[in-house]
Amino acid sequence: MVGRFLLYLAVFTASYAVKAELYVFPAPSPEAISHTLNTEITLYEEQTLSAIEQKNIDLLIKDTYQTLDKSNATSALSEINKRYEGTLPAWLYSAIKRCEDWFNRTEGNISCRNGALYDYWAEYVQGKHDLSRREVRRLARVARIAEVNFDDDNSVAFASPIQWDLSEFTASLAVDRIAHYLTSINIRSYHISAQGLETHASNQGFSWQGTVAQEAVIQNGRARDAVSNPSTIAYIRPWQRPVLSTSKLAPLEKGVLSHSDGWPSAKFQAISVADNAFEAMLLAHFSATKTAQQAMELVNANPSLALKLIDENGRVFTSNTYTARTSGKNKTEKNGYAISIDITLPLFDIADYRGPFVSVWISDEKNRLVKSLALRGTSERWLGELRTWWRRVGRKNEGLVDGFAGATKKNAPLHIEWDGLDDFGKSANSSSLILHVEVAREHGGRSYEKIPFTFDSLTSPITVTGTDEIASITLSLMN
Repeated sequence: MVGRFLLYLAVFTASYAVKAELYVFPAPSPEAISHTLNTEITLYEEQTLSAIEQKNIDLLIKDTYQTLDKSNATSALSEINKRYEGTLPAWLYSAIKRCEDWFNRTEGNISCRNGALYDYWAEYVQGKHDLSRREVRRLARVARIAEVNFDDDNSVAFASPIQWDLSEFTASLAVDRIAHYLTSINIRSYHISAQGLETHASNQGFSWQGTVAQEAVIQNGRARDAVSNPSTIAYIRPWQRPVLSTSKLAPLEKGVLSHSDGWPSAKFQAISVADNAFEAMLLAHFSATKTAQQAMELVNANPSLALKLIDENGRVFTSNTYTARTSGKNKTEKNGYAISIDITLPLFDIADYRGPFVSVWISDEKNRLVKSLALRGTSERWLGELRTWWRRVGRKNEGLVDGFAGATKKNAPLHIEWDGLDDFGKSANSSSLILHVEVAREHGGRSYEKIPFTFDSLTSPITVTGTDEIASITLSLMN
C-alpha cells in the first residue's frame, strides 16, 4: 500500500509541482507501541507537522481504539454497555447519535447496536458453539426494537438488549478525528489514507477523483468548479472479507454482517462517498448487503452521498451523484453523454390496487443488453410476467434479480439518470440504442414500450404517450 501511495504521490507532485509531506502513523520505531490503525497523512502546499503535532495525532488514534475497545473493561464503551447508560466523550456521543440517525433512515438496516450479535459471531469463529441462523436473527431483532434516549449533556440511556459496538467503524472515526485536528491547527490541504479509506479535503479549492483498491487515487488539481468540502471514499469488497474484519481467525463465511438479520451478505463491492469517513463507511456497509435499487434510492435522495457498486460478474451501478462527487468535471465531459429518463405510471381507481412490477433497460439495435436501469419487484413469479424483459434479460442473468431489484412502489414515477456507460462501466458505443420499459401488475395488465434513439437525436426531448400500465416516457439529454 505504501509503495502504491508513494507512486501516486510522485505522479501528483511531478504533474502539479506541489511539495508534499508524507507522515506515517504509528511512526516506524522499535520503541513505538503499535495500535490497530496504520495511517498515512499527506500535506500539500509546503505544510508540515511539528513533532508535538505528530505526537498528538498518534495519541488521538490510540485514544479512539482504546475508547472503543470492548475487550477493555474500563473503556468508555464497555462502561456504558455494563450500565446501559452513561456520559460519553463528545466525539463518541456524536458518533453513536449519527449511527442512530442512519438506523432510523434505513429502518434498522444499519446499526451500531449489535454488540451481542458480533460477540455471538466471534464465539462461533473461535469454535465455542455451532452457528444458528435463528439465533442471529433473534439477536439482531431484539437490538433493533430496543429504545434509546439521548440527552444534551452527552449522556445516553438504552434498553438492555443493546450492546454498542463500533469496531467495524473505528478506523473511519479515527480518520474523522484526524481531519478535525488538522483543521484545528490550520492545515489547509491534506490526504488521509487508512485501511481502505481514502479522503481528500481542502479549503483552497482542490478537487479530487478516486476509485479505490486496485486503482490509484488521482488528484485533478484546481478545477474551476471544484468543491472545498471534505469528502471521503470508503471501500469494501465483501467476498474477500472475513465476516468479522477484526477477528484474527478467518471463518469460512465471507461478507458484511447485515444489521437487520444478522447474516453475512456479499452482494457488492461498494465504493461510497460522503462528507466524512464515518458516514462513508456506514453507507458502504449498508450497500454491501442490500440490492442495488435499495442502495441507490437511499443515496439519490441524499445529495451529500454518492455510490458505486460492482457485483461479482463486474456489473457496475452508480448513483446519480457519483460522477459529480468524484470529479471536478461535468458528467457529459467525462462520459460523453448523460441522459435523463422520466416514466409516469397511472393510478387505477380500484380497491385492491397492487403496485406494478417495472423493468427499464437499454439495448442495442440487435436487442443485446447494454444497461439495466431499473427493476421494481423481487418476486420471481411476477417478474416472469414482465415477459419481454424476462425472455431477453432476466433468465439470462440469474444474479440480477437478487442483487439489483427493489421493492414495488405503487405508481410512484421513475426518474433515472444514465451516464452513457454499459453494465460493465464501458462507454455505450452503439450508434443506435433502444430504451425498453415494461410494466406488469398483479390483477392488472401488462404494457411494453420501446423507444429507438441515438445520442445525437436527443438534442430535443423525446416524449412517448403509453397505454394501459404506462402513462408517459420522456428521454432528454442532460446539460
